[in-house]
Amino acid sequence: MDGIIGVYGADDDELVSKAFIATGACQHRGKASTGLAVGNGKGIHIYKGLGRIAEVIDHNIIRTFQCLEPVAAIGNIGYTKRRIPEKINVEPIEIHPKNDSELKVVLTMDGYLIKEDDIRAELEPDYRFRTNNKTEIVGALLHKYISQEGIRFEAGARLVDKLHGRGTFALIALVHDGKETHLITLNDDKAFEPFCYATIDGTFVASSESCSHRRLGGTTEKEYDGAEMTICSSGGVETKRLRDKEMMPDIFQAVYYGNVGSLFRGKEIFQIRKELGSELTKHYKSSRADTVIPNPESGWGVTVGIAEGLGKKLYPALIKLPQAVRTFQEGERKARSQEVGLKFGGIDSLLQGKNIAMGDDSIVRGTVSEGGSVWVAYNAGVKFLEFWVSYGPMFFPSFKEWHRGIDCLNELAAQRAFKGSNPYDKTLDEVNEAVAKLIGVDEVKYNTIERIRKVAGDGSLQALDASYPISEEFWPDWLKEEVDKFNRYRNA
Repeated sequence: MDGIIGVYGADDDELVSKAFIATGACQHRGKASTGLAVGNGKGIHIYKGLGRIAEVIDHNIIRTFQCLEPVAAIGNIGYTKRRIPEKINVEPIEIHPKNDSELKVVLTMDGYLIKEDDIRAELEPDYRFRTNNKTEIVGALLHKYISQEGIRFEAGARLVDKLHGRGTFALIALVHDGKETHLITLNDDKAFEPFCYATIDGTFVASSESCSHRRLGGTTEKEYDGAEMTICSSGGVETKRLRDKEMMPDIFQAVYYGNVGSLFRGKEIFQIRKELGSELTKHYKSSRADTVIPNPESGWGVTVGIAEGLGKKLYPALIKLPQAVRTFQEGERKARSQEVGLKFGGIDSLLQGKNIAMGDDSIVRGTVSEGGSVWVAYNAGVKFLEFWVSYGPMFFPSFKEWHRGIDCLNELAAQRAFKGSNPYDKTLDEVNEAVAKLIGVDEVKYNTIERIRKVAGDGSLQALDASYPISEEFWPDWLKEEVDKFNRYRNA
């Protein structure tokens, strides 16, 4: 879930500053690492390190890069790809062909590949791989196809075809051909990862989220459709869709990952979350709650919709503490529960003796109850707690977790709640009851898949119904068996 940006403006004397600001606007997407690369008529220069953008890039770096008179820049905010971040894997990444090449390619990517060992083996005779980052494999493919096709849309089409069904990506690359630096953007044919662009005061700006455009004082011109590519050069800026396939945007980006002010397929993410809360109240209709509170921070949007739908007061009774750490990717439940315990504090005067409806975006593993927000609420004296969830029961893991094996399935709350049986032939009320017991609340109120689609539109709801952007031939065997079971019970 990296944040990526690309800026092209040959006559922009604030180009690097704009790249810094646009990249920083995506800081919510990761804080493990930061990198910037700039390109001019002579080549491409990279600066990167571990930590948040303000910890890695300072005004001296910005001034030095701007003195190089760049025509283009790319930036990355890195999400933790491994338990311990490693500088070698920080993006942007330079591609290293073994044979002399006039092309220099540096890129950054948001996305993921499945079972890429054969692609790596295919490329190893011609490229030196220096990282464990899948972005480097995609970059080597891009270099190969540009070497064969030129800096043309045909090269992008070959990359899209090569990775169809086995990965998702939105990438931004600087390509120096010995004469000038080009900026290239490209995404997969399903448009799974969010990606958009704008022209702001004559400068082209591509980003993983529209919040970058707003931060620069502009507005998003367009969200990329699937297999859409932009080539920026001294000859101008041209955008073309290379393949017309059915798109499958990741709905969870709108539910959880995205910045509340960004757009998701033309709709503000805050409004999506608020409407999901409203739909919850239409489904459940009533509540015992005296007060509605959000589970900060991503629970705010849905909670506004819940409070309005129920006609009840909304209070920020939980606070996210300054020492909070991001726990979503922590694989071990014990470690997650300890880290979640550092995230929240409660306001006793708003919670003690009250019936509370708490709104949140999702329940993944259920560790919110293990030393986290639920514990804080009860510890402050809450009498009765309803846990309202904007998303549905998550039966399946993200494909980005498959590498961990079947554990990533078994640790899901909706699976743990029915250990020894299965959740697939249960009604939503039965799932609500079982998960409530598991995480230690009085009630759980999940959303329905129909209401989620009504609000967010069509796309991938992979965790709810196994609508993966990955072709089944690349699924692990344990997942194929589980999805077969899901389909049997649901269609019975």
